[in-house]
Amino acid sequence: MDSYSEQEMVRLVAAGSEPAFRQLFYQYRPRLIAFALGLSKSEQAAEDIVHDVFLGLWKNRQRLPEVEHFSNYLFRAVQYRTHRQLQRRVKEALILARLRQEVYDGDFIEQQEIFTLQVVRNFLKQGLDKLTPQQRRIFLLSRELGLSHAQIAERLGIQPQTVSNHLSDALRMLRDELDIFYGPLAGIPFILLSVS
Repeated sequence: MDSYSEQEMVRLVAAGSEPAFRQLFYQYRPRLIAFALGLSKSEQAAEDIVHDVFLGLWKNRQRLPEVEHFSNYLFRAVQYRTHRQLQRRVKEALILARLRQEVYDGDFIEQQEIFTLQVVRNFLKQGLDKLTPQQRRIFLLSRELGLSHAQIAERLGIQPQTVSNHLSDALRMLRDELDIFYGPLAGIPFILLSVS
């Protein structure tokens, strides 16, 4: 595989070659993580972002022949995902701050908004019952105790990536449930779901 050019490796990945994909992954991973870390200031977030970029790359490998500058493409993808994650964190932090305020001032939040947030919060609590026992355990350790992925992994004797996968699945399920029942109101939901 080392004798192949990057362009040839990309072509092989597009054709479904796992060895070529692994080589590209290990070739780019350190630089992409360093780049994501510089943007996100979080090692766990950087790892997750790079993992997600490569997962997306593999899922959509048929489109790779359309990519002219593969290296630039990867770094742009990491930059885009990092930006989206930071935007999401800011929105979630603002919503969480609103929920944690014990005394609601009329100028701060209207009564209808209070009712909506309470309904969504109650719905999320019910949604936890639909998670698998492991998903629920990991979700609560992360969101209620504020433990990092590494701390949860150590406590449960599993890999940090397994923790990340369970959290992603749990959040996806809760998000889907909210979309079904609340439609447009599902923009509020990540009340209890701030990313650690």
